Order: sequence, then structure tokens, then C-alpha cells
Amino acid sequence: MKPQRISASVMLLAVTCVGFLLLLSPLGAAPVAAVTFTHGVASGEVRPYTAVLWTRVDQEARLTVEVSTDRALHPLSFTSTVLAAAAADFTAQVTVLVSPGQTYFYRWRHDDVLSEVGTFTTPPLPGVARDVKFAFSGDSDGTKIQGKPAFNNFEVLGAAGQENLDFFVYLGDTIYADSDVRPTPAISLSDFRDAYKENRDYPALRRLLAATSIYAIWDDREVQHSFAGQTVDPMLYANGRQAFLEYMPLRPLPLPPDSACASTPLFRVFHWGKDVDIIILDERSCRSADVSAVCQGDLAPTLPAPVRAQLAQGGFPLPAQPPAGCLEALFEPTRTMLGPLQKSLLKAALLQSTAKFKFVINEVAIQQFYIGPYDRWEGYGAERAEILGFIRARNIKNVIYLTTGLHANLINEVFIDRFLDPTPVAYEFVTGPIAADTSMEDLEATAESLHLPPEQVVQAVNSVLDLVGVDCRNLDTFSYGVVEVQASAGTASITLKDDQGHLVHDQFNPTIVCRKVLGP
Repeated sequence: MKPQRISASVMLLAVTCVGFLLLLSPLGAAPVAAVTFTHGVASGEVRPYTAVLWTRVDQEARLTVEVSTDRALHPLSFTSTVLAAAAADFTAQVTVLVSPGQTYFYRWRHDDVLSEVGTFTTPPLPGVARDVKFAFSGDSDGTKIQGKPAFNNFEVLGAAGQENLDFFVYLGDTIYADSDVRPTPAISLSDFRDAYKENRDYPALRRLLAATSIYAIWDDREVQHSFAGQTVDPMLYANGRQAFLEYMPLRPLPLPPDSACASTPLFRVFHWGKDVDIIILDERSCRSADVSAVCQGDLAPTLPAPVRAQLAQGGFPLPAQPPAGCLEALFEPTRTMLGPLQKSLLKAALLQSTAKFKFVINEVAIQQFYIGPYDRWEGYGAERAEILGFIRARNIKNVIYLTTGLHANLINEVFIDRFLDPTPVAYEFVTGPIAADTSMEDLEATAESLHLPPEQVVQAVNSVLDLVGVDCRNLDTFSYGVVEVQASAGTASITLKDDQGHLVHDQFNPTIVCRKVLGP
């Protein structure tokens, strides 16, 4: 029998099919790299029935989150699958369904690759009495110089993580996009994302995020130093906001637009049982520009004239009177910190709250310090007086401002005006930084720029703090605050602690501990 001849076209088809099969087979396929979880896990925005869970991987992949009330994650009470997309820098967030007053454990999975396990506790229902313990701090510059931290290893967060917290409030300056020790400030979206990844490389932060949930809010350094939403570069704002929302377990509320704002403010309210409300303000997205230029850099424009004269006689560079138009600009009623919408939401949250203690999460100080007021509430005098007047007129009790941004520890009552209207309206507790120049270091740098002895500048500031009657001060300590609400006693204790978990003492009178108990 003659052998059959195979046509060229049939031979080509056979070769093509074999090649295609080889491409589909394991021997012919390029190996796909296993997914790696790069920056730990986090939980946030925890409410009685929902929580937001977060992670990041090194490539685009579909991830499954597994949630359980059992530490061994068996049985599972909730699962969900979400894409860690390249467009979100391979971060993944998902809202999970939970029950009130429970402790949960969770992890992320891609095939057989597992993330570390995180945990969080959900609030009880608003009418349920329960003790609550949480901590707060901010100002974490994780910028490295030649591979070494510019400041520290976030020991504050390590100490806070040992407190057995219900949650942690990550209160502003969660990165330093334009840190003084960065070669260049962050501009592109990639630049901002890199700053978050740099901070997440600190084990203390990763451990804290895995150990408890957070409520996060930004301040200025997530975008640009001292930025105001009404004047900031829109591209810079958009890049900073996107990176913040990608790297924090946070879902903005669908609020109606406010023309005063660069974008929807990150205002939120959380209820922790019968006694605790957490009211989070966004004090950047809607604010008007400061008026430091109008005031020509006057260091203390609202300081009473006799005190100005006294400091001037002591060599502190203050003119006899603030520049013309300065005070009018500071108290201009159209200038805003919050924008009309957010201000109305704050008033409604305070007025409608049935919780005994209303904690207002506040990026810039609201109490009077007089010196350098422009970026603080004092620099928006009319709106400050309006809000404090509202609290007093409605007889809203136990409003407590928790604040960072000053890089110092300060406890004081809040007045509308210390001299003209001295009835206390609220209390404020200022703490931090986690990792940044302390206020004392900033004062020393100011003294150098003014060609004055550092002790002279420190003394001038202390004399003003004496004037307003601060209850406790420490200007030179990395620190955080711990809030403990005891339902049965009807009290809230707020304690400031250093980066070793020790009590912070007044820097100039060590017999005074920076701690207050409010109530019953």
C-alpha cells in the first residue's frame, strides 16, 4: 500500500493545534507568580452592623475576605470577594456584615495564600450601656533618610496597641506628603501612594491596624502643608484624597454637594452604645484661605493689648497694634472652616445626640492660645464663636474635643473668649505627635529664625499659656491619648501617655499629671 501524503495545509493545522495545546498546558505556560500580601490588614468605619476591611497585594487579583467570631476562623460568619485592582494600587476594601457588640477575626485569601489575621470589635446598639476604651493620636511622618526613620519607629503606636482598645482614632497627618525631610513633595498620585506604603512598612503601625479598628481622618499633610480646600491646587487635592481613601479603611458618606468645598467633606458620626458618640470633622476640604498675609505675620494678633505690650517689653517681636484690617479679617463672618453643609451636620449631630459624652474629632485646636492662630480655629473667629455659642445656647453638656496637630500635649477648658466671655463651653485634649518635630523643637527653630534666645521664646509662650490657664502642658513628648468611659460611674477619663505608655506630666510642673476625669 502506498503511504498517504499529508497536504501542507493539514500539516500546518496540526502544528498549530499542538502549539496551542502546549500554550494551554503547564509545561508551555509561563509560571504565574503567587500573590503576596504586602502591607498587612486593617479594619475601620465599624458600626453595629457593618465594618470596612482593607488589605493590599502586589498584583491585580480577586481576593476573598473571611470573617468569624472564632479566633481560628471556623466556622465563618461572612465571606466576600473583591478585586484588588491596579487602578487602586492593588488595595482592596469591602464592607462586611456583622452584629452589634461582638469581637470578630478576619483574614484575606487568594487560593492558598493567606494574609495575617486581624480583629475588631463592633459597637453595641446606641441604647446599650457599655464601657468604652479608645485611643487617639496623629502626626506620623514615616519618611526615611537613607533607609532610616527621620524621627522614630512609631513607638507611640506600639504603646497604644498594648492598651486593649475598642478602637483607635488616627487623627490627621497620617502621612507627610511634603515632609521637610523629603527630597521633593508628593505631587503625582504615585508619590502619595508611596508615602502610605512607606508608613505601612513600620511594624508598629501594621500591628496596631491588625489589633483593632480605626476611624481615620486627614489633616493637611495628606495633601500639602496648611492647605485650604477653597484655594488648594485641584490636582494635588484629588491625588491626595484618592491615595488617602485607597489606603485607609474608609467609605465617605454620600453627602449632597457643597459649593464651598473642594469635594464632599469626610464628615461622619459613630455611636458606641448609650454613652459615647464620635463626631469626625473634615477641617480641610471646605475651609477658606487663612489671613496671615493680611496680618503680615503678626505672631499674636488677638492677644490683649496689655499682654502684647508686656511681651514686647521682654523682647518678643510684637508691634503695639495688629496691622490694619487684621482683626476684621480674622473675624470675617463669611470665612469658614467647615463649610455650610458640614457646619449644619455638626450642629445636628450635637443637638440630636443622646449620648452622655460627645467626642468631637478635631484636627486643629479650638481652645485659645493666641500665638500663631491662623491655621487653627482661632483663625476663623466668627465660625468658632458661632459653634461654641450654639453648644452653650442649647445647653449641650460634655462636649469633648480630641485634637492633634500642635505636636504638643495640652489640656484646657474651651471658652468663647478667655477675657470677654470666660464661661467654659467644652473641654479639649491635645496630644501627639507620633513621629514629627515636637512643639518645643518648633519653638527653638522659631527662636533661631527671629534671632532670639530659645529660652526667651519658650518663656513667652509659657506666659501666654499661664494667661489662659491650661490645666496641663508638655511641649516635647511623642504621645497619644487614652479615653476610658465607665458606663456605671457615668465618667470619662482622658489620659495623655508617652511613647512608652507612661503618664505624661506637665513639663514645667512635674507634680501635675496630664489626666482629667469628667462627669458624672
